[in-house]
Amino acid sequence: MEYQETKKTKLAFKSNKRKASSGSDKPKRKSKSSLHRSKPIVDSTPSRTWVPISSESDLSGPLVFYHSDTTIHALSLSSLDSSSLIAFYPQPSATIEDVEPSRVEQVFVGRVSVPGNNDINARRSFKSCRGLYVSAGQDGSVECGAAAIGALEMWTPVLVQDCEQKGAVALKMCLPGSDDVRYLSIAAHDPNEPGTHVEANAHATSIGPRQTFIAKHQANRSLQT
Repeated sequence: MEYQETKKTKLAFKSNKRKASSGSDKPKRKSKSSLHRSKPIVDSTPSRTWVPISSESDLSGPLVFYHSDTTIHALSLSSLDSSSLIAFYPQPSATIEDVEPSRVEQVFVGRVSVPGNNDINARRSFKSCRGLYVSAGQDGSVECGAAAIGALEMWTPVLVQDCEQKGAVALKMCLPGSDDVRYLSIAAHDPNEPGTHVEANAHATSIGPRQTFIAKHQANRSLQT
């Protein structure tokens, strides 16, 4: 099967939203008459922001996955090395409503690998900033080291309708050669115990709190001043 390159999209991070553009040219001084004729300025320039997904189609393009508990954890590669380790890293001082990715290792580009019916039950791959894909092993391990898309790199998103939070989704893996299904999970941990990261695995055979994640994608937002 031939796969096309994912369209490149400029990512917006919370740390660079407030950066102002600078230039060497000094602004021209307006005359008093021109100031009186000036009209109120309406800035309709699109701004990129991270919002919860609302449908399966939102799972194409840049995405972040959060687990919301006492502490919010983001699915992420390690920023300290180039290994295929993928885990859930705590996000300090954030609520699920305003949390956004702080580094590119937290962003994965989703795309349809096997189409479904109007994006429902479509199998998707998730590519990291290093060009590698999130995959599950037959033993229930999860890593991000696959250079190509195969059966173990294709996940079926399941929207979790009974969750109070917007954007709730579970990621299902159909193991090749069997009828077994597994779900991406955050390992059991004490939510009140601080730590560097929590293991990601695919041991679960059903959807529960540790298999439910909040997925956010980038959307346009018009600003008016």
